[in-house]
Amino acid sequence: MIYEERIGRRRRLIPVGFFGGLLAWLLAIFLLAASIHIVVIFLVPRLASSDGWSKLAAVTTEDGFTLLPPDGKGPAIAGLDPLFVHGACRISLEDAPASLSFSGPNSFWSLALYQRRGTVLFSVNDRTAIDGQLDMLIVDPIQNAQLKESTSAALDETIVVEAAQPDLIALVRFYAPTPRERQVAIEHLQAAECLPASLEPAG
Repeated sequence: MIYEERIGRRRRLIPVGFFGGLLAWLLAIFLLAASIHIVVIFLVPRLASSDGWSKLAAVTTEDGFTLLPPDGKGPAIAGLDPLFVHGACRISLEDAPASLSFSGPNSFWSLALYQRRGTVLFSVNDRTAIDGQLDMLIVDPIQNAQLKESTSAALDETIVVEAAQPDLIALVRFYAPTPRERQVAIEHLQAAECLPASLEPAG
């Protein structure tokens, strides 16, 4: 079947297949553009040098929690709620497990372990902790196996978290809406521990 197109006194025959080819060509361009867009979205977090992980890693250490100042008073860490006191600690499990310990103030607090891509490995808050006290041991699979073989490890009130990736960041938040509560929260954060731990040998 063909269509007739009148142009003045002349007639031109347009095959029906022409429209099908044009439609297929436009569809192919659309699918290619959509594929490129999706690939770019997935690559941006991996290639970006100023993502949240990189900013936190630049201002934290493995020797304790670092107080993160509010926006405009230090390194720019987006998304910090001004009603909270925030602290972060860098964790590496390559040589030893990591031990987290602190006593939270008499208000809401939470702690989350972030992996390199920004996903949350584990989280806990004051409602799930024991009497507002947090004692956590973070291990990799091999360290966890060694821990289970140790008969001398006293971990009745310790939260043991196994992490497949060796690099983590612990982010703690203390709810402190008033200046007085903020000062109390900072004192709790300064007393908090985030240090490499040793596994006692089986015996």
